[in-house]
Order: sequence, then structure tokens, then C-alpha cells
Amino acid sequence: MCLLPGHAQRTSPAWHRAPKLFGLLVLMMLLPAFSALGQARTSAWRTQTITHAPAPAPVVQGPAATPPRQLTTFERHAAETIRITNAFRRRTGLPAFEEDPVCSQAAFDHAQDMARRSYFNHFGPGGSSPTSRYQRRNTTGQRVIRVTENIARGNGTTPESALRMWLNSSGHRKHLVGTEMNHIGVGVAGGSCFLGPCTYFVQCFSRWP
Repeated sequence: MCLLPGHAQRTSPAWHRAPKLFGLLVLMMLLPAFSALGQARTSAWRTQTITHAPAPAPVVQGPAATPPRQLTTFERHAAETIRITNAFRRRTGLPAFEEDPVCSQAAFDHAQDMARRSYFNHFGPGGSSPTSRYQRRNTTGQRVIRVTENIARGNGTTPESALRMWLNSSGHRKHLVGTEMNHIGVGVAGGSCFLGPCTYFVQCFSRWP
């Protein structure tokens, strides 16, 4: 079949437009899919969350611990006297004395009284005795069978020299090497004697049941 030249010119544009229309149709069909894909990706990023760790609870500082009270020179002498007395007993095969807080208080009372009033005796000017001084300090009702004491004084007296004086005296030594007493307390005070400074030592011994 032959076509006239004029007829070919009228029908040619339709054939040329067909591929363009087909491509436009395909693009219109794919556009919703691309749009949905884009929305899905965008939505995925938008809904992603980053979990933050909770802030740590504030640390509440408790009250500062009170530092232990510093011992006085006389309190250190008293503690040292107990230590070396028990060391002596261990060396001789005897059991160490247990510490008696009431004995220590009574011993400090007597040492301070002697130092203040410059006397040297187991009995105070007012008639106090080792037993009565212990009873006055025994506010907890500790039961004791017997109370006795050693005393010493001198210029520059130390725990070591006081212990030597007691060990060299038979009356005082018996308390240190005996087994009748099982508790100890020591008091030390500074005063005067022999027209000069003096240190007073009191060893209090008690027998607990």
C-alpha cells in the first residue's frame, strides 16, 4: 500500500508521540511507589529515638566523722603504765589485768586530789579510801569484791620509774605479782612536792567475780 506524501506527514506525529506517552504512563505508575519509599525512609529516621541514661542521683555527704580526742600527757602516761604493767606480768607467766574504767576514774580522782593538795596517802584528807572512791564512780553498778591501790610520786617520774618503785617495795609488789586482783586502772596528775614539780601516779586494782 502506498501512502501519499501528504498523508504520511499527517500520521507521523502520532507514532512519534506514542513512546513519550508510554514513558509518561510508566513514570506516573512508579511515582507513588517512590513517594511511599521516601516517606517510609523519612518516617524511620523521624521515629528513631536515642535513650539517654538517667542522671546519677546526687551523692549526699553524711556528717563528717568526729576525729578522736587527743589524749593529754597524763592520760598517755596512764595508758603506758597499764601497758608495761601487763607486759611485766606476761614475762613472769601471769595473766594480764583487764582494764576497769571505774578504777581509772577513781585513780585519776585521787591523783589529781593529791597533786592539788600536795599530800601523799591512800586516804584523802576528807576520809576517802580506794573503796569509797571506786563506789562514788561506780554509776553502772559494776560488782566488785575488793579494791586496792599503789601510789607513787616524784620529780620527773615516768611510767617506767613508777613501776620500778612499786616492784622494789614488797607491799606494792604483791599487787603486781598476785592473782587476787584481775582488773586495773591508772590515773596520773601533775602537781608539786619537795619544793618542786611532782608527778603523781595511782594504780587502782579491783577484783571482779
